[in-house]
Amino acid sequence: MRPMPCEHVGGPELIEMAERFLRESHIDETQWPGRKFRWSENVEGGMWASVILEVERRGDGWVVTRIDRSPTRAAEEDCGFRPL
Repeated sequence: MRPMPCEHVGGPELIEMAERFLRESHIDETQWPGRKFRWSENVEGGMWASVILEVERRGDGWVVTRIDRSPTRAAEEDCGFRPL
């Protein structure tokens, strides 16, 4: 049996958002280590009502440091992409 794909943003998508943000902000790659980013969203039709995902740049790579799936919806002002 194959696992069902998630209906929300995952680690690879958040990493793409983070790198795009860093490049568009003209932040040199040498300054990326230690940077953290979050994505949160409300989802429909699954067993979870909201998801929070966080990544951190460690050395030359990214690490997913948080995945929270909650049965309650997140406040709209807390949803979306943001640097931490």
